[in-house]
Amino acid sequence: MNNENSFETFLYIGKKKISILIWKNDTKDKLYENEFILKNESINSELCQLEKFLSSNILQIEKYLKRFIKKIILIIDHEEPFKIKLSLKKKNYGNFLNDKSLGLLLKDARSQIKENYDDKVIAHMIIDKYLVDENSFTSLPDNVKFDNLSLEINFVCYSKDLFNELKEKLGNYHIEIKQILSARYIKDYFRNDEKDKKMDIFSMCQKIIDGHNNNEIFLVQKTRKNQGFFEKFFNFFS
Repeated sequence: MNNENSFETFLYIGKKKISILIWKNDTKDKLYENEFILKNESINSELCQLEKFLSSNILQIEKYLKRFIKKIILIIDHEEPFKIKLSLKKKNYGNFLNDKSLGLLLKDARSQIKENYDDKVIAHMIIDKYLVDENSFTSLPDNVKFDNLSLEINFVCYSKDLFNELKEKLGNYHIEIKQILSARYIKDYFRNDEKDKKMDIFSMCQKIIDGHNNNEIFLVQKTRKNQGFFEKFFNFFS
């Protein structure tokens, strides 16, 4: 491997299994894959088995790659996510919507969640509906002047205690959590797509990361050159 950006590492934690996958970013060819089937479905059992799973896989992976794993994408599927709905309104005084004004509104929404739910960690932030002068849209309209903008935003969250425990376990191997994803949200998103719902969970997650849902706000920095509209808002969240 030339550098850390040439491969991606996923760690899936579910009620029935724990699995890890590494693939090349450019081709999605699998470099390493392993899983452990769980017999006890309790969260404590899963986290206990996770330590054993990491111990038996991380060193083997790093030896194969000839590089250290520094960051990992965490996929949670062993507990229900905590969902929050938030509505925000902004006066626009007949102007066009611009990146800065929308970005500040999104930053305010995220700040409100962090302040009022400080025991949660945000996994996904999705705009469900746009109300532009009382007209409803499922995606952002282009080149429209308006007086009022309202956003209905869904947040998919997990317990900060769980996040910190997983962070600590991975930290024992000097690995940071790059991104946390909800398997439940992602499976539900692809549920009605006959083609996509046949994909494995890792491929579904990659499609979400690549911006398949145009209304999802990314909470981590993107590296692609051709950024989507919402990907440009990363600086508002850093």
